[in-house]
Amino acid sequence: MVSYMGQKLLLNLPDKDLEKIELLVNSGEYTTKTELIRFAVKQFLYSQERMKTLEELTEKLQKQVRTNNIRKGDIKKEVNEVKKETKKMIEKIRKCK
Repeated sequence: MVSYMGQKLLLNLPDKDLEKIELLVNSGEYTTKTELIRFAVKQFLYSQERMKTLEELTEKLQKQVRTNNIRKGDIKKEVNEVKKETKKMIEKIRKCK
């Protein structure tokens, strides 16, 4: 049984974008156009996921500040947790390349 990675997708890109993609491939930055596009898509998806997490944290901290139910230690703890998650996301993105 053959296992496939996913589905094929046809992209219509402007010539200027295709030229940049080909330049990156020809320079050796990426081995194929497919590799570059997969990397770009994954980077976009993970960055969107990360933005949602940051928005949730910001909203949570704003609520705590409004109700005066927050301590400096709580803020530092939350920020450190977000930093850890950001590092994990960056590692995921780097592994996708």
